[in-house]
Amino acid sequence: MNAKFANHKVAVILGFYNGNNFIEEQVESIFNQNFKNIDIFIFDDNSKIKFEFKDLKINNNKKPKIKITKRKENLGYAKNFLMGLEEVGKEYDFYAFSDQDDIWEKDKITRGIEALISKESKFPKLYCSRTSYYNSECTKVIGSSNIHLKKPTFANALLQNIAGGNTILMNNLARQIVVKTVKAENFISHDWWCYQIISGAGGEVIFDKHKTVRYRQHNYNLIGKNNGFVDIKSRILEFLSGKVKRWSDINLENLLKYRYLLTKDNIEILENFIKARRSRNILKKLNYFYKSGVFRQSKKETIIFTIGLILSMI
Repeated sequence: MNAKFANHKVAVILGFYNGNNFIEEQVESIFNQNFKNIDIFIFDDNSKIKFEFKDLKINNNKKPKIKITKRKENLGYAKNFLMGLEEVGKEYDFYAFSDQDDIWEKDKITRGIEALISKESKFPKLYCSRTSYYNSECTKVIGSSNIHLKKPTFANALLQNIAGGNTILMNNLARQIVVKTVKAENFISHDWWCYQIISGAGGEVIFDKHKTVRYRQHNYNLIGKNNGFVDIKSRILEFLSGKVKRWSDINLENLLKYRYLLTKDNIEILENFIKARRSRNILKKLNYFYKSGVFRQSKKETIIFTIGLILSMI
């Protein structure tokens, strides 16, 4: 472990639900990081399948670094993660989210810390990266997530999430922003919300083109890989069914509730985007949309979403 990281502590918030089949490999991959000062907090979202310490067949000297919390009721994955982020406490330097069935590359935490402590450290920062897609046994690579070339900003976060939750590492200042919002009634996803509220509050979001997680693809994934014909078809159906509009409604409701956390410039972006959605005049709608500056990482997708705006589908 790099000596300059020796005094840093990382809390890993691991969201768990009926994940007994894969949890052991994931925990081992976290403890096998080349950064060692890690505590794991497993938040069992009221699983139907019993899960206890004895189910984790790992070295006994590692077990004190693990805490398991069983929810009394199912919160849903987004709320489970965000409440967990609050509940682990404020004494850690960095906070990571973990799914129950991935495998982390050994340098995942180190790469994140190096990115977060570079330049100005006394600033809210969130790190995220690409992932490799693996088969259900995690023995074969079957794809990878997209490379995003445009700078991660609030204007992008309003239309798109590029911060995969299983890759996220944030500093304590970023956590302080997020935990002020966890009492909101509903969230679309914990990672998208972190991208929105941290960037909206003027924090820096860092996207690493390096792949740091082996993302297992199987029938139990809540969210799978987002490329390929089948997935594109699924996204279009979500667009047409009104899901995209509903997601925007929930995200914007939360952003308005916590607008006091946003910078002046980002409030202006938010207000123009809301005016674009609400306007019935197509020319005014487009004017507010372009004034807001919101965008997707792909020009083609930005055009598609512009059409969606005209049709009142976002």
